[in-house]
Amino acid sequence: MIKIKEIKVREILNSVGKKALEVEMITENNIRAISSSPSAIMLGKREVITTKETNKSKLNKMINEICNRQLENQEKFDSILDNYMQELGSNICLPFSLAFARIMAQVQNITLVEYIEKIANYKCQRKSPIPLIAIFSGGVHNQKENGSIQNIMIAVDIHPFSRSIQAIIEIYSYIENELKKKDILTHYGSSSGMIVEEMTIDEKFKMVLDTIKTLNYEKEVTIAIDVAAEHFFKDDIYIYQGKTMKSKELNDILNQYIEKYNITYIEDPFDSNDEMYWRKMQSEHKNISIVGDDLFATQDKYINSELANGIIIKMNQVGTLTGTINAFRKAKEENMTTCVSQRSIETEDTFMCDLAVALNATYIKIGGPRRGDRIAKYNRLLRLEEQEKEII
Repeated sequence: MIKIKEIKVREILNSVGKKALEVEMITENNIRAISSSPSAIMLGKREVITTKETNKSKLNKMINEICNRQLENQEKFDSILDNYMQELGSNICLPFSLAFARIMAQVQNITLVEYIEKIANYKCQRKSPIPLIAIFSGGVHNQKENGSIQNIMIAVDIHPFSRSIQAIIEIYSYIENELKKKDILTHYGSSSGMIVEEMTIDEKFKMVLDTIKTLNYEKEVTIAIDVAAEHFFKDDIYIYQGKTMKSKELNDILNQYIEKYNITYIEDPFDSNDEMYWRKMQSEHKNISIVGDDLFATQDKYINSELANGIIIKMNQVGTLTGTINAFRKAKEENMTTCVSQRSIETEDTFMCDLAVALNATYIKIGGPRRGDRIAKYNRLLRLEEQEKEII
């Protein structure tokens, strides 16, 4: 049993210079842990409720309940948070859940990775996840675009992570320098993908593909895309690149991209309610990762491997570590690939890296190698590689 004697909740700055909440938890034995939560630029329709304004009376009530109880395990702790989720939201509840997990790992004298494995009842030979790195950003990351692919990424299938870093830096920096020479790099998206308004989608794809070839990474590096189609879908119509279209036309465009640019990973190609075309893409492309983010929203009640063969895991879509692990278990039962992901608006918290390693995630999305909130994740993965001797 664990007794929490004090909980401090403070406002910190997130990656866009706005307020985020950080939770510091202290036990009677003076064991302490700190966690914070990311947030989204635009919420998916199926995410659990998040709040912009903190209900301080409800927050204080939850803190008092936590401090007045003997806490047995993660699941029971998270059940307290679930009772307040509607009033407080996932962005406030999640750092409590993660701080408690860090406390429990210390109490049990094990690493956070080992603790997550233990409560997930999931032990396997660990392998560093394949990093998905944003190269070009668009969609909700660039308000001047009328609906577009949210991120053009690279999937770097080089193990361990310390070896993949070289390819990531070389490819990202090469493209960055080329854009600067042409004076067309306007700024960086929230995931540190580069924003260029004077290039077509095809020109961006071609630049990434040519760079991979130029730097001799054709065997290890492929193109991945996050379409985020839900965000340019309204009234049964997609508005893509300024053109209105039905599902079939968008499907045809995406198929052309897949064939032309050897895309191996595609995320949220359609709206979450456009099930017919999710099934169609799944049946037509059995050898690539068709991954649901807004489709599943990290909640086991939505997971269906007939719609997609992969799932994005975002902890604040569900609000607790227990809820996250439940979604992971359901996905593994259905033999789906898993991708632990950042959010658009991040903090320096690196819990997601430990989660990805512990659950042996297929992929991890950490953003481009710029900005301190992203670099913190890169560095945590490097430290975990050193710490976890089983990683190959």
